[in-house]
Amino acid sequence: MKILLISFLLMIFILNNGCDESVDPIPIDTSGETTITSKVVDFKSKGFSFQLGGLIDYPNSRNIIPDMLLLVHINSENIISGVFFSPPNNQPSFRLLAQINDADSARNYFSELSELPDTTYNLLALTLKENQIWAVKTYDERYAKILIINTEAYLDSTMHDSPTPYGEALIKWAYQPNGSRIF
Repeated sequence: MKILLISFLLMIFILNNGCDESVDPIPIDTSGETTITSKVVDFKSKGFSFQLGGLIDYPNSRNIIPDMLLLVHINSENIISGVFFSPPNNQPSFRLLAQINDADSARNYFSELSELPDTTYNLLALTLKENQIWAVKTYDERYAKILIINTEAYLDSTMHDSPTPYGEALIKWAYQPNGSRIF
């Protein structure tokens, strides 16, 4: 009987402590690589939220505002000249920090960049090119850094009756959720 009672108590202890019933928030990613596109489906585009660590529909039913949207840049002669980032809330958010000639040096610069400048930010990140490093000031006054790995922009003619400008950017990013400019 004594062994049965000890076994029963031990089983209850294991079951109660073996299950994770924590209510702590799920940690979000603070860095990664993401491809952002300009594609619009059902009147919604995909924006990037540093706070959520990924792409979100915009607009959305939860009224979450992304930090940036990717748009196609069309010059004054109606020629597609690339892609750019824009904040959905018209708040100056971008600062070009470096344009580097080769990918290895750009990745090294990005990795070694430990503090973003306290400076004026621009409304748009125009025009994105490979191996650029950008500082981003989010809508809620936090900071991120971005490395542009690759960009594409072209006229998508899959729908013959209405060709649409299409763009995408592959970025490496890092976010500082505590509001500091130091990484």
